[in-house]
Amino acid sequence: MPPLSNRFVERTYSGGGWLVRINDGVAEVIINRPPLNLITLEMRRDLGRIINELEQDGNVRVVIFEGSGDRAFSAGGDVTEFLNTTPTELIDWGRTIEAVENLSKPTIALLRGYVLGAGTELALACDIRIGTPDVEIGLPEIRLGMVPASGGLTRIVKALGGALRARYYLLLGRRIKAEEALQLGLVHEVVDPAKIHDRVMEIARDLMSLSPLAIKALKEAIRLIQDSPMDVGFDIERKTFALLRYSQDFQEGIRAFKEKRQPKFQGL
Repeated sequence: MPPLSNRFVERTYSGGGWLVRINDGVAEVIINRPPLNLITLEMRRDLGRIINELEQDGNVRVVIFEGSGDRAFSAGGDVTEFLNTTPTELIDWGRTIEAVENLSKPTIALLRGYVLGAGTELALACDIRIGTPDVEIGLPEIRLGMVPASGGLTRIVKALGGALRARYYLLLGRRIKAEEALQLGLVHEVVDPAKIHDRVMEIARDLMSLSPLAIKALKEAIRLIQDSPMDVGFDIERKTFALLRYSQDFQEGIRAFKEKRQPKFQGL
């Protein structure tokens, strides 16, 4: 993996609907349509392009998703476009959000205010979710005569441990406040608004100190194991360990432990 640079890069997509900032190994992907940060169809298409570019960028080690302003991460998709979509567009509707979950680099969702519909689907596709006390997360699509269709229905059923609990939130289109979301595991930490950016960057720096090769392997193992029988999961984790055993990062980790120093991982 190429060495990290100190370069600062800023790019816009979808006419400014997405703002991507890359600095010191961290990419911040900002939904830039305040105050509600509604996600348009064009933005959905461009999200796939953004994810592909970040996957290929060897300087990027951690990706943070956030919304512009303090009112919303994203209050959902732009529903005014829904009646004008083609069957092909509907089939591809959620694939770009799947790409977020499949990104080999760790992802963090920095959540403020409304996290609804497509905003919830994007947040649930991230590895780690950190929110402020005013967060309201939910999938209210049923109240518009529709259902979530960008992975949110599946992800929230799995996140809540099955259909029994999920039915209550999905059938009522119920919004879940921050503390309840924390208890349910939909949010991992609730942090004071003045401190949330620092906390997210602290987590990002911690992730950057780890082996990118091991993180990539771990993310893939988790994805495969989550729906597998126990014996299949055991087999996947043993084989993942065995593959990492012959990496330079594995050897560096053991040496650093023995020498009582911080490891210097290279992703090899």
